[in-house]
Amino acid sequence: MLGWLRKKLVNTSPLTLWSVRFSDSNIVISDGQGTERMLPLRDLRRVVVATDDSGPWGADVMFLLYSYDPDPAAIFPLEATGRDGFVEWLSAQPGYQDRELARAMGSTRVARFEVLAIEPNVS
Repeated sequence: MLGWLRKKLVNTSPLTLWSVRFSDSNIVISDGQGTERMLPLRDLRRVVVATDDSGPWGADVMFLLYSYDPDPAAIFPLEATGRDGFVEWLSAQPGYQDRELARAMGSTRVARFEVLAIEPNVS
């Protein structure tokens, strides 16, 4: 009887087309439009969660993945398929800052929260 309402409430945001997954030793991010970016896990140096004040209707939470460059090597929105698996992996990493992720999820302002910093291996 309320099937029409359920269809209206289903999230049809283009952000849900994004995906993040692990393949071999890489993090693979797809924007759902055919663009795919791979970041080798060995090159990951930081994960930052960026928030803004457009929520709950805008893309107000983004994951920024950094390698050695000052600009992000890859990004994906909170709504991406596979996000839960990524956060599970992230939370098992040494140096993960759960409190920072919690602060990011509760943020209603433009801000950045560093949830993981990895020191490079020096041999």
